[in-house]
Amino acid sequence: MSISVVTASYAPDFAGFARMHESLVRNSDDEVRHIVVVPDAHAELFGTIRSGRLDVRRYSAVLPRRFVQTSWIATLPGMPRGLRLAAVNAARPWPPVRGWIMQQLVKLAVVSDLATDVAVMIDSDVVVVRPLREAAFRTPDGVVRLYRRPQGITEQMTRHLSQRSRALALLGLETAEPDSPDYISAFVSWDPALVRQCLDRVEAQTGRDWRNAVGGSIDFSEYLTYGTYVMSLAEPSRRTNVGERSLCHSHWGRTPLTRDTAREFVAAMSPDDIAVHVQSNSGTDDDVIADIVRAAGG
Repeated sequence: MSISVVTASYAPDFAGFARMHESLVRNSDDEVRHIVVVPDAHAELFGTIRSGRLDVRRYSAVLPRRFVQTSWIATLPGMPRGLRLAAVNAARPWPPVRGWIMQQLVKLAVVSDLATDVAVMIDSDVVVVRPLREAAFRTPDGVVRLYRRPQGITEQMTRHLSQRSRALALLGLETAEPDSPDYISAFVSWDPALVRQCLDRVEAQTGRDWRNAVGGSIDFSEYLTYGTYVMSLAEPSRRTNVGERSLCHSHWGRTPLTRDTAREFVAAMSPDDIAVHVQSNSGTDDDVIADIVRAAGG
C-alpha cells in the first residue's frame, strides 16, 4: 500500500498550505509523500518548506510546453483585480485557461502519473487532525474509497449543474445519475489507475488530448468528472468502496467562525473525520482556526 497526497496551490494560499503540510507530517507515516504543484513563479516560495516530505512541482514540469503561463498579466497596471488567466494553450488559444481550470489540469496530470495506490487530494485550507492511514482509503482487496453524496446537487446549484454537464460531455454520457450525487470536497481519495482510465475516455470521446479538452472548458470539475466516470463507466468491482461523508469536517461559505461557533463546529465532528476544513475566504481568524485544531485533537 502506498499513498501520495496531492495539493494544487499558489502564493496567496502559502500560509494555509504550510499549516496543512505540517499537520500532514504530524499525522501520517514517513512514507507518505506530499506533492504540491504551483505556478512556476511561486515554486521558490514553496521550496522554503524543508520538511523532507514535500515535493514541489512547477506547472511547466507537469504540463506540455504549449501551455504558456500568463498569470503575470494580472500584475499589469489597469488590469482588474482578481483576474486569473493562468495560461494560454498554444494549440487552442481561445479561451485562455483560467486559474481554477489550470489547478484542476495540473492535479489530473500529477495523479495520472503516480505509481502509488491512492492519491489523497487535500486543499490548502484543510488541516489534518487525526492519523491518515490506509484503512480509511482502501479496502483489503484494493478498492479506493470514493466520496459520493446522493442528492448533493440541487436545481439551485447552477455552477454544479454546469460542471456536471461538462463532465457528461467529456465522457460521452447522455444522462446524469438519477440520484444527482455530488463528488466535490476539499478532501477526497482517488485511484490513480482509474484517473488514467477516465482521461483515456475523455480522449476517446473528444478526439483530442485530454489536456486540450479540459483546458478549453469554460467551467469544469475534476471531482465531478472522476466520480461520474467511476460510477458510470468503471468496472463494477471498483465501485464497492463508496462513502457519503468526505472524512473532512468542513465550514463552507463566507461567514467567519467565531470562538463560540468554532466550538459548535468542533462538537459536530464525526469520530471518523480525519481533517477539518475552514474555507479560506470565510475570513476566519487564524487564532480561531488554531483553537479548532487544538480542540479537534490535531
